[in-house]
Amino acid sequence: MNNFYTLIYLNREIKEKIEDAFFSFAISPHKDVLHLYIDDGNETSRLIFSANPRETALFLDFYRPPKKSNVIDFFESLEGEKIIDIKLADKDRLISIYFENGQYLLFKLFSGNPNVFLVENDVIADAFKNPDEVTGEAPPRPEAPTFLEEVSPRRSAKNQMTEVNPLLPRNLLPYLIKEHDVDEMSPEKVKEFTNKATQALLDDPHPRVLKTGDFCLWSKEWLDIPSEKECEEVNDCVAFAYKNAVHLRRLHENKEDILQFLERSKSQKESLITQLQQAEKSLKRAEEYEKYGHLLMAHAHEQVTEGTTEITIDDFYENNEQITIPLKEDKSIAENAEYYYEKSKDAKKSYQNARRRLPKVKKELEQVKELLDEIEEIDHLPDLNSWVKDNKQKLEDFGFGSGDDKQATSPFRKFKEGKFEIWIGKSAKSNDQLTSHAHKEDIWLHARGVGGSHVVIRMGNRKDYPPQHVLLKAASYAAYFSKARGMKSAPVMYTKVKYVRKPKGAAPGAVVIERDEQVEMVPPMKPENI
Repeated sequence: MNNFYTLIYLNREIKEKIEDAFFSFAISPHKDVLHLYIDDGNETSRLIFSANPRETALFLDFYRPPKKSNVIDFFESLEGEKIIDIKLADKDRLISIYFENGQYLLFKLFSGNPNVFLVENDVIADAFKNPDEVTGEAPPRPEAPTFLEEVSPRRSAKNQMTEVNPLLPRNLLPYLIKEHDVDEMSPEKVKEFTNKATQALLDDPHPRVLKTGDFCLWSKEWLDIPSEKECEEVNDCVAFAYKNAVHLRRLHENKEDILQFLERSKSQKESLITQLQQAEKSLKRAEEYEKYGHLLMAHAHEQVTEGTTEITIDDFYENNEQITIPLKEDKSIAENAEYYYEKSKDAKKSYQNARRRLPKVKKELEQVKELLDEIEEIDHLPDLNSWVKDNKQKLEDFGFGSGDDKQATSPFRKFKEGKFEIWIGKSAKSNDQLTSHAHKEDIWLHARGVGGSHVVIRMGNRKDYPPQHVLLKAASYAAYFSKARGMKSAPVMYTKVKYVRKPKGAAPGAVVIERDEQVEMVPPMKPENI
């Protein structure tokens, strides 16, 4: 959503609508979200900025009355000030809104720490996030990337394209490369293709949100992926993509908790049913224990020496064939008979209890399966909220919401990215556990050249690699949980777990990559729910 070419058009559209208007006030109705209200005398606009690293965005939205209770006002010195210009930095994702009083708001739309800075006299006077840490410092400066004239022949098609133009939307390049067979092109052809693709972004934009959820400016002739929404203005598609991403994240977070609970409940009930269906064994044991009791009572008058652990006697139930019965060495024969009568009684109770519980547990299992089928079909947050409300009592009856539904503490952090689970080590020992627990086809990642956590993408026996957005998200986590956390961008290496080996006698967490090492440059990113 915050690709440089997107910002070119977004900057123009925002400028056209709010230049010469006045800043009213700014509030934060939600975590990491800032709403700036702009008044041109005829109507009030709402400029929305998301500082969430997963959903960084800037766009104009329709007016909505502000939530004024329990919110903090931001940038109060700008209230009533006239907007005189809006500018996008040269070849960098920095947008500035200039005011008549000489101050300006600088929107940083990249890295793992997006932010808005209020700048006065070329020094940060305030900030949306962490103002105490940045006040008095110089504001971020544009850092134009390097455009190479020569393409490295041995690099991948994606890396070759980003050498020619590092500003291209990297999340879309794998699709573009696959559709146009770029990986089959010579370096010269890759350069020519990249320049044409760049020119299409500049001369022939087609704002749309793909079915994948990605924002795209290329037409269907360039990228033939079905559209979820097509727009006349970039701003409208950015707003749609952002709201859709937020909706899907909230849906996933709320839905995943319930899904995991129901899956555990289903597994537990299936296991219990298996146990209860074996109740016939309890009845057979009850009959056997009762028989032992009768046989021992028939010999109750006999004496046994201290420490005797078994007795062999005639079994009058089986034509007086001999039978050996285990004894409690501290009990007499009569007391052992009573012991077996009690065990028979307990086994019969166990059988009766199983017979009584089995229909109830089977019914509960069917209810859990029905709930699972229903929730898996839900694709909209309001529908999920309504479903939870309608099934609140059932969920509570099964234990959802109680301490019993929490997973045991894991030796490593676990996060979900779509259908993929990402594991992150907590310590050197945890790193060893993580790698040893992973499947050979899982993807292993680690920040290159610095200490840090091992990260694994669980592949569920799939032998391919995960989608690029999943790989980049896991790589950004690996960068964050390493000594490269403070860098703007960090190299992260990755390969299959089967190519990662721990040398004999190596220190905890130390491994060697034997083959197929690849590297991605990513901004360190903190997982959302930490």
